[in-house]
Amino acid sequence: MPDLNGMMLFAAVVRAKGFSQAAREIGMPKSTISRKVAQLEEQLGVRLLQRDTRNLSLTQVGALFFQHCTSISDEIEAAKATIENTHNDVSGSLRVAIPVSFSQELIANLCSSFMRLYPNIELDVQFTDREVGLVGEGYDIAIKYGPLQSSDLVARLLLERQPILVASPGYLKANGTPATPQELMEHSGILLGTSRSAPIWPLGKGARKTMVSFKRKVRVNSAVMVKQLVLDDFGIAMLSNSVCKNELASGSLVPLLQEWPIEPIKVYGVYSSRRQLAANISVFLDFFTKRFNSHESLQSLMI
Repeated sequence: MPDLNGMMLFAAVVRAKGFSQAAREIGMPKSTISRKVAQLEEQLGVRLLQRDTRNLSLTQVGALFFQHCTSISDEIEAAKATIENTHNDVSGSLRVAIPVSFSQELIANLCSSFMRLYPNIELDVQFTDREVGLVGEGYDIAIKYGPLQSSDLVARLLLERQPILVASPGYLKANGTPATPQELMEHSGILLGTSRSAPIWPLGKGARKTMVSFKRKVRVNSAVMVKQLVLDDFGIAMLSNSVCKNELASGSLVPLLQEWPIEPIKVYGVYSSRRQLAANISVFLDFFTKRFNSHESLQSLMI
């Protein structure tokens, strides 16, 4: 029978995307974690992780095993929650607004896990890109991209993603590769955004930051569709590096203007300051932060 502690350490390494970061998060020596994961692989008789000096990735067997480790972790958390909430069970309704550009399949998986952990919370999840009124429309939480406008709402940073400009080799062969931000003005761009989004990309950081316009080919509020259009040679796009990690590794997408790093995209959980932080809001935001990164780690590490 596989060692349970080894399984949890393996899952922690996957979520942290490396042994060093996992060691820092857990507070355990990196050598100990590495030894425990190696022992787990020896017990199972399979390789779970591919390691080299710079990269760490899941094998196909490792990806499947990680899913089972996550399920076991859910059951452990559910058992802990049952004990902790015996006298004060977390319950009630929870209405959440989430941007359309978030992976709906991913959110569905997260909500399923959340409802297993907190069966007495009634969820109402709405995908929308319009500005919802938390108080007036009865929303408890709105998930929003930064930067946020100043308001009396409370914002909690949930996650950050690093955007990158990408194009397909086919598009670059036909249209040339931009060498400066100004040359983007002569290129077709695929805009990830809403009907209010302008064809402008912010490149660089600090004093070197510049706003660059481009010829909009299409605008769509789905990162999956944007990536597919880029792969089909329709233009350049700005996407999260986690969304196109596999395509960058395979060469089917090419990074552009890397000497002009882009400020991270920040995602916040926003709730009204007119009420104390209710237990159901608190546990949802905690869960969202922890598990969204876990599921996205699985997607970006699969090989």
